[in-house]
Amino acid sequence: MQTALEQLSTHYPHLAAAFATLPQSDLHLRRLQDLNDTWQQMLGSDEARAYTDVVVTEERAPVPAVDTFDIIYAGGGLNLLHAAVMTCRYGLRVLVFDRFTVGAVHREWNISREELRELLEVGLLTPAELESIIQSEYQDGLVRFFSANIHVPPAELHLKDVLDVAVDADKLTTLCVRKIQEQRPKNGLSNVILHGTTFVRCAVQPTHGVTVDVTNTNGAAHSYGASLLIDGMGSTSPIACQLNCGKPFSLVCPTVGTVARGYKRGTATDAVAPALGEVLVSTEDTNKGRQLIWETFPGAGDQVAIYLFYYAETGQRADLLELFDDFFALLPSYKDTSTVEILKPVYGFIPAGYNITLPWRKEQKTLAYDRVLSLGDAAAFQSPLTFCGFGSYVRNLRRITTLLSYALSNKQLDAQSLNQIRASEVVPAVARAFSKFMIAKTEGKEAAWQVNETMNVFCHVLADLGPRVTNDFFKDRIGWLDYTRVVFNTPRYYTRIYTLALSTLTPVEIIGWITAWLALGRQALAYQNYRLIGWSLAPLIFLLHNAKPALALKLAIYRESMQQVGRGKADSYEQNRRQAQLWGKLWPHG
Repeated sequence: MQTALEQLSTHYPHLAAAFATLPQSDLHLRRLQDLNDTWQQMLGSDEARAYTDVVVTEERAPVPAVDTFDIIYAGGGLNLLHAAVMTCRYGLRVLVFDRFTVGAVHREWNISREELRELLEVGLLTPAELESIIQSEYQDGLVRFFSANIHVPPAELHLKDVLDVAVDADKLTTLCVRKIQEQRPKNGLSNVILHGTTFVRCAVQPTHGVTVDVTNTNGAAHSYGASLLIDGMGSTSPIACQLNCGKPFSLVCPTVGTVARGYKRGTATDAVAPALGEVLVSTEDTNKGRQLIWETFPGAGDQVAIYLFYYAETGQRADLLELFDDFFALLPSYKDTSTVEILKPVYGFIPAGYNITLPWRKEQKTLAYDRVLSLGDAAAFQSPLTFCGFGSYVRNLRRITTLLSYALSNKQLDAQSLNQIRASEVVPAVARAFSKFMIAKTEGKEAAWQVNETMNVFCHVLADLGPRVTNDFFKDRIGWLDYTRVVFNTPRYYTRIYTLALSTLTPVEIIGWITAWLALGRQALAYQNYRLIGWSLAPLIFLLHNAKPALALKLAIYRESMQQVGRGKADSYEQNRRQAQLWGKLWPHG
């Protein structure tokens, strides 16, 4: 009987040959195929997608106290950061489960040191622990798109303090698991970590809790109770699919790669420079209707993470097995692989975008039922330009944990309240239009060099505006004025952008982009108001939290949103710090 790798070798020979040399290749292949198959079934077509109702409203008998928690987390990746904060900072009892291994991640994580400081500010890590999870730091980040066939001068970007810190994802998740297991919650019962546990469904009793049904690897069923269920099941979350009628995302970045050692070191294009992160690099024009893009991030010692990905809409065919086969076939033309030893594969569907909210419609992407909330990739509010789920999660960690603590303590767990507790979406919304220019059109509808030409134009415009604007753009914190400068400087340099925009964006997307741009302007005005009245919000929230908890939550959301905007502005950091010291003993601990 043929092995799984032997069966793949006919259609994916490069993938099969590479995986044959990997330790635990069967385990990696099983997880890869599981993710790939689930994506195809749930999101692989533009047709109305079939989905199962996994969240229902029904009365259930109470579960025993030992099986009852404040929060249950479905999915054991980035969820661990959130769970560790909620138990260590707020004393809540948490359960984290995953259908594979809690803490096992399929991608490496990169971020800036400035953003990583959030893990200190929120109380998750000590300074020593923070240093222990940093594998490597780079002096420079490169953005370079293939220019052999374009009709404008080539332009590169060199980024400072953007994705320049390689984080040891396994060490960080291990730290979080240990903190969760060692923490004793307020009710005296232990937190629980469950491996090999699959989500089946949850029954919501709006007045008193949610019951979550799971099965273990042997198929045995069990139920757990909680005040709140966090859906962190990623890009193939059945809850996110149900919440948004089978269409939880509009954009996706299929991504594959490896962590390996033995690459040639140096400054040549086929070598790896230890102090350089290659953030976005293309080496050819569009092929098979995809504009393939590389990333290279040196890690600990001589380890290097290299990714290959492309931008697509969720209705387009996206096959990780095919992309992995291309990765191994094309990698030697990108980097010298003559002495390379592969340590592990990395892969995933990184989703972004959401249903466009038009001015005459109130609908927006839905994240919550009563007592159920989607976070991380299941919510997909990271930038559709940079597709950095880890960075977005960390940037929003303080905001969301602070607000959820309030919602739990004041029983504001209805769908309307929870749906307001989400990652910042204003900048990702305007970035969506830019990401559409990175999606290759099918053969014959656009020149094969068009994506590369457009991205060289984009690099030129950002380089002219300087490193501060570039830095803010790649960190999802660009302001309205700087964004407007990017928009108006582009046609001055590249007049063809008008006709290109009309062929790239639908009329609905153009209106949606204008709406998002206006929302960014409103946020800028709101922040100026906050600088005048922000000092008064914490005591006002404290006074209202018993009499008007829903109003207090809205004020808290505004305060946390503005504080998050302020954390990206050097001149306001000291102001925010003083306010936190003055009112921190009341509420919230943002």
